[in-house]
Amino acid sequence: MEVDFYKGAGGRRLKILWISHLVPYPPKGGVLMRSYNLLHELAKHHDVDVFALNQKRLLGSYFPSVAAGIKAANEHLGAFINRFAVEEIPTEERRWGRQLQALTSLFRRTPYSINWLESESARRQIAQWIQTSNYDAVHFDTISLAIFLPPEIKCPTVMDHHNIESHMMLRRALKEENFLRRWYFRQEANRLLAFEKKFLRKFTAHIVCSDDDRERILEIDSELDVAVIPNGIALEPYPVTRNPVQPPRLLFIGGLSWYPNQDAVHYIIDELWERIKIAIPNIEMHIVGKNPSPKIVQTAANDPQFKVHGYVEDISEFYSQALAYLCPIRDGGGTKLKILDALAHKLPVVAHPLACEGIEAIDGKHVLLAETPEAFVEKILLLQNPALNAEIGESGAELIKERYDFQAIGLNLSNLFHGIARAQPSVQTLKP
Repeated sequence: MEVDFYKGAGGRRLKILWISHLVPYPPKGGVLMRSYNLLHELAKHHDVDVFALNQKRLLGSYFPSVAAGIKAANEHLGAFINRFAVEEIPTEERRWGRQLQALTSLFRRTPYSINWLESESARRQIAQWIQTSNYDAVHFDTISLAIFLPPEIKCPTVMDHHNIESHMMLRRALKEENFLRRWYFRQEANRLLAFEKKFLRKFTAHIVCSDDDRERILEIDSELDVAVIPNGIALEPYPVTRNPVQPPRLLFIGGLSWYPNQDAVHYIIDELWERIKIAIPNIEMHIVGKNPSPKIVQTAANDPQFKVHGYVEDISEFYSQALAYLCPIRDGGGTKLKILDALAHKLPVVAHPLACEGIEAIDGKHVLLAETPEAFVEKILLLQNPALNAEIGESGAELIKERYDFQAIGLNLSNLFHGIARAQPSVQTLKP
């Protein structure tokens, strides 16, 4: 089934509650970029309130303190939303809270991925907001927030899926070499799948990042209403020219505590880096992202051509100066905003096919795909040709303009809310 997008011009401004599992600011990194930009665009067309749970470690990694981060988010988001509240996550407040929750979740029916957000205070506040504010729709920004859905609600509800969580966890289990970790990830995947089967149909509509994820969620429940709202890029700040430097540079950007990113950089170290240096002796590898693993830090300490920069506020020069973006991501779900970001900067991308999953990029035109170490080296060597490098870069940027501009994506999301609001009866009783 497909969600009914509203096809009329304009339409009345709806009142929407956006419930988030994080403070959706600043727009740095995949999940924050999607949440912030969809919220920003939606607020152009509707009146939006935001209730956010605070992942302290995430917010604090971008600001001198968590309090400074909340203040900055309040000031910035307040420019385009109506109401903003932040609630702490009890698991995050306790020492070893996440570890204890992961352990105790082994003895519960619901998985850790759901349990870690539990908050009775947040549950009461969300229920009160919904009961007293006469919303036209409520947006839940991840499946983990399903526990905050009231048993009866007078407006339609939308669930956003940055990934299909059970699928992503199963994929992680299949790749894990450690027996105990593999067992944990597999049972977490199974319980996530059971949770999804029980709770997904309680929502009026679902939005996913790609056609691949739409197929995956419909495999879980074929009766769901699912629309594709892809990841995108806010195009305004991007430069129109590049200035590759010598010696040539390869680039990878991403938070390195996120396991698909860490796995990708470890793959570069273990399988690609020595091969690349044999082919191009003076080449440099630049890794930009917070929380590098000891292995990544040690590699940089031992090799002056392998450079780790940590978190960088302005990454535009890294894109401008690089020869190519190297992305051997072989895990995770959704679509990779880092790929869209590189394409928007006209930087050619050499990637594993899974890294481009859900992106309508053609191999050899918009990106260069590789699955083996030899193929990665071959594609990097091709991009030393300035004409081909520029051609691939321009093609990638055109793809972003045509398909992945957040302004157009946000309008589609606005129309989706119009569609479900027009079709919704006065009281929604949750499906069993």
